[in-house]
Amino acid sequence: MFALLNTCFIIVSNVKMFEQSFYMLTNIFLRMEDLLNELLGPSIFLLVLDMFIEYPNQWMNLREIARRVNKNPGSISPVMPTLLERGFVTDCKVGKVSVVYRLNYANKKVQALMTLRKTLKKTPC
Repeated sequence: MFALLNTCFIIVSNVKMFEQSFYMLTNIFLRMEDLLNELLGPSIFLLVLDMFIEYPNQWMNLREIARRVNKNPGSISPVMPTLLERGFVTDCKVGKVSVVYRLNYANKKVQALMTLRKTLKKTPC
């Protein structure tokens, strides 16, 4: 009887340890995601930036950007000021309220990202 109780205690302890470990790992991953988003921007930021690098010569309005990254314009619009502030894109006002955007070639980081993209495309997996 004592052995059975001892075994039950060990199993319960292991389950609790597993739950605590799982909770700790979940927190670590969430913190890593927050740090990466803080460092690189949210994932939609990276989607939009990658799209501009893929089409570097094209001026695009918000709707076209959203269409190309398969998102709605409402989720793209908050990203654009950050891309402008960091100098990754330039903007040009067209008409009274419309704005178009294009990759900013003059930015050294943009040049480095374009070089990296070209290198990765050439490198076989």
